[in-house]
Amino acid sequence: MVYVWKMYVLIHGAYHGAWCWGAVQQLLPNAVAPNLPGHGGDPGWLSSQTLDAYTARIIDAIDAAASPITLVGHSMGGAIAAQAANARPDRVTGIVFLTAYIPLHGEKISDVVKTDPASHVQVKRLTSGEDEALSLMTGTVEDAFYNDADASQLGFAQDRVQLQSPNPFQTPLTLSDKGFGSVGKAAIICLKDRAISPGHQRWMAERVGCDPIIDLDVGHSPFVTAPDALVAAVQSAAKNF
Repeated sequence: MVYVWKMYVLIHGAYHGAWCWGAVQQLLPNAVAPNLPGHGGDPGWLSSQTLDAYTARIIDAIDAAASPITLVGHSMGGAIAAQAANARPDRVTGIVFLTAYIPLHGEKISDVVKTDPASHVQVKRLTSGEDEALSLMTGTVEDAFYNDADASQLGFAQDRVQLQSPNPFQTPLTLSDKGFGSVGKAAIICLKDRAISPGHQRWMAERVGCDPIIDLDVGHSPFVTAPDALVAAVQSAAKNF
């Protein structure tokens, strides 16, 4: 089934790129999925991966659209969606937070990462030239990010995940009631997620007033493992936007 709707901007999370949204884009022809700076096929590398650069990339996508936008932010991408909506509340009708980190004004992504002791994500710090990087430890992709994937889906992801700068996690968000506070918010909770525990997802979604909050019986990466179910959930979540 092909779903045709208003414009969507799909925002990937850490260690990923626009490649992760490919199956979803086949079902949502009106969706765009930009690479965040330094990710996927985007020029640049770790030094390009900053919160400000990420936000500017999504603002560019919003400004280029011919119609009002619904943002879909996955994992780290939830924080990027919040900042971009804060800058363009007149163009963004709402945000669907997909198993996402949702910091408040003045908080860092790392603040909400650290308060989820049930997460299975394990990383190690590396140095690449003058830049610091986070690398997923052996076994983390299959245990935390793609625990419900089949062998083909897991191989697809393992071939593409990459190093991640810690910079975006360490930068406080700037949000306001007139900006982020004025746009619609919904959340999709992934019940089999081991990267961000379901209870932690729900706590973040509830404290910013997401409505509706929809449960999806999948792991952290349904854009690869269950795109049809994900698109249906996004469609339902965004009905009021």
